[in-house]
Amino acid sequence: MTTIAANLEMMVADSKCTLENAGISYPATKIVRAKDCIVGACGDNGDCSRFLEWAQGGWKQKPKFTHNVDDEDDAIIGLVLKRDGIYIFCPSYPAPEKIDAEFFAIGSGGTAARAAMLLGADPVKAVEISCQVDEYSGLPLQILKLKE
Repeated sequence: MTTIAANLEMMVADSKCTLENAGISYPATKIVRAKDCIVGACGDNGDCSRFLEWAQGGWKQKPKFTHNVDDEDDAIIGLVLKRDGIYIFCPSYPAPEKIDAEFFAIGSGGTAARAAMLLGADPVKAVEISCQVDEYSGLPLQILKLKE
């Protein structure tokens, strides 16, 4: 449960993680810099961590995602921002797939963020708006620019 939004210049994420069964939430890092790209993940907390670590390790050995079962939806969605565009990843994919769009958003607040960007918001504003309407997204924001 998350909101991560990206355009061709930056990626922005909320920082609220929720453990519904325990009834708690806490702030956590959801986007990281990995070599020449920015990577974010939403979904199962453990598998998100595995995905982010895989990216930071240079994509060398695909981790075993614990919640990837053939007959159910992927437990995580990854977003990758490279100089040549935005890519999406699910554990059932062999590799990240390029999205033919100048912006995209994922997570429980992804639809709200995409709608905000369609109306002209940048990813920062889009995630701020999503945090107001998605109970599983919350401040503070994490912001990484591709060129810094």
